[in-house]
Amino acid sequence: MKCIIVDDEALAREGIEQYAREIGFLEVVGGYKNAMAAQAALQENNVDLMFLDINMPRMTGLSFLETLSKPPITIITTAYPDYALEGFRLHVLDYLLKPISLERFAKSVNKAYDYYRLLQKSAEPVQQPLDYIFLKHSNLYEKVMLAEIVYVEAMQNYVVIHTVSKKIIVHLTFKAVTESLPATEFFRVHKSFLINIAHIKAIEGNTVHLHHKQIPVSRSQREELMQQVVNRALLSKDNKK
Repeated sequence: MKCIIVDDEALAREGIEQYAREIGFLEVVGGYKNAMAAQAALQENNVDLMFLDINMPRMTGLSFLETLSKPPITIITTAYPDYALEGFRLHVLDYLLKPISLERFAKSVNKAYDYYRLLQKSAEPVQQPLDYIFLKHSNLYEKVMLAEIVYVEAMQNYVVIHTVSKKIIVHLTFKAVTESLPATEFFRVHKSFLINIAHIKAIEGNTVHLHHKQIPVSRSQREELMQQVVNRALLSKDNKK
């Protein structure tokens, strides 16, 4: 974490910097004796953590913090305990009273690091699930949209992917295909058949009617099929708005 130290006392800045050198994930990129200098540094650099004193000339640390629209994670360092509530109102992460012990400093920055990692993780883009797969057969890799797959059939050492318009034979295990296709869209109704829920036309006894095809449903899977697929969308006289 890149951090800066804002304190009008040189000895206080040096003390925090010495502590920071003993913490492997901290890198001090600057020390500043007033809010104006710190503000310029924040505009020019990416800063993850700020150690901020309260009682400084011209502008207090808390007043400075209020001017920042997107302040870095902030730990207050001060000899005055009276401002703790005001500091937490401004969402400071911690409040260190001078003189600061190494043990208390380490506890505070570890808390900051955990929060920093949480922020980094939440900022990561969510990867959208793919709506297609590639199938290797013959000498080509064919792109197949999931919505086009009607059902998958196991045939000894290979599987047959039945789409709306054709069938594709690939040398894959049925288990591998089942695990690769999203469970929210595909349902295994039989040891040899995996169906696309969107293509179900009707369910009659132990048979599922699909796109010009009837697929058997095993006894063990029928109840689960009814619960997961049918019952949650079943319209009956007991339905309440």
